[in-house]
Amino acid sequence: MTQEAQPRTAKLPRRERELITRLRQWAKDNRRGSSGKTQIPLDAVWTAFQGTPNRNPEGDFEQAVLAHCLDALERHGLIKSFQERTPEKISLPVKIWLLPEARPARVEEPMPRWHHELHWLADQWRRATRKQRAAYIAINLWLKSDPDLFAVPIRERALEIFATFGAETDFPMPEKTFDELKSGILFSDPERLDTVLRTFRPPPPLLTETFPLEKADGHYRRVGTGDVLLVVENSTTWWSIVECLPDRHRLGYVAWGLGGTFRASVRAITAEHRISEIRYFGDLDLSGVRIPLNASRTSLGLGLPPVRPTKALYKALLTVGRPHAAKEAPASAAEAAELADWLPTTQRSDVISLLTEGKRLAQEWVGYRFLTRSTDWYVDIR
Repeated sequence: MTQEAQPRTAKLPRRERELITRLRQWAKDNRRGSSGKTQIPLDAVWTAFQGTPNRNPEGDFEQAVLAHCLDALERHGLIKSFQERTPEKISLPVKIWLLPEARPARVEEPMPRWHHELHWLADQWRRATRKQRAAYIAINLWLKSDPDLFAVPIRERALEIFATFGAETDFPMPEKTFDELKSGILFSDPERLDTVLRTFRPPPPLLTETFPLEKADGHYRRVGTGDVLLVVENSTTWWSIVECLPDRHRLGYVAWGLGGTFRASVRAITAEHRISEIRYFGDLDLSGVRIPLNASRTSLGLGLPPVRPTKALYKALLTVGRPHAAKEAPASAAEAAELADWLPTTQRSDVISLLTEGKRLAQEWVGYRFLTRSTDWYVDIR
């Protein structure tokens, strides 16, 4: 963590503050780097001074006023005058060095009080990167919160930890944190990480049937003899739903939608699959709602059933999920209303608010733990 150093310009009079600002702008305009000192000739110093508002309200001798300003800037460590000076009675340096701006003073972030399962991280704290420290802190806070340690897929746990105890700026896609964070003593050791977090890593969908399609790779798993196809946007939630299916349901297949590819892969459904209904569950954000809408238009154009939302699963997502900043810009009210119209009437106002505020709900909130303990979502598969 850093703390801003006290600016060296803080105690300068307004005129001198304005002059140093103009000198820095000259250095920038002339492509002089800000990391080191910059040489500025006297004529450029005069130009900057003469552009300074209210530079000489008393009408004093201008050369004396400028000399006074430069002396003040030098005393504050903002410039360094050349020793060579002009021959006039009130002489000025023929050039000045514009010194680099003070960098923020680095303040060592205090090491947290570790949960007893993480005490060994004390030896790693000093060499940890900023991103690693942020992750260590979030995991530490999670363990100290007396969490439910029911074992879940690692993406679901990542969402739980970093969307609750992490900053949005540090973890913009909290469920995908461990997809990218691979370095450091904890994150480079999957077995140790799974032990600490009580997580496991479901394999990607093991396909018992793949609908072949040249331009799309639709991933479908037969789960029964029913006439309903359930499409799930993300692979972790796909696994959790398949694992938690009750004995009785109407599903014939559960498909991993693979994000936006579902619009193309829906074309692989043929009459021989005997699908009379297509239901969908995905993230609640702009792209997460556009995917099934676009797929539904494609499906209808092919004479297939429309893509319908899973009412109970989306209700659960709106109930248990924590909104998080979305990657996409907030939707307009009109666009949000048009997208939300795909969802059940009782959920539309919440979804409109979510989309217009630039927020998202990752579907992993409705995870393995929830699906194991609840039966309300069975209505979506019957």
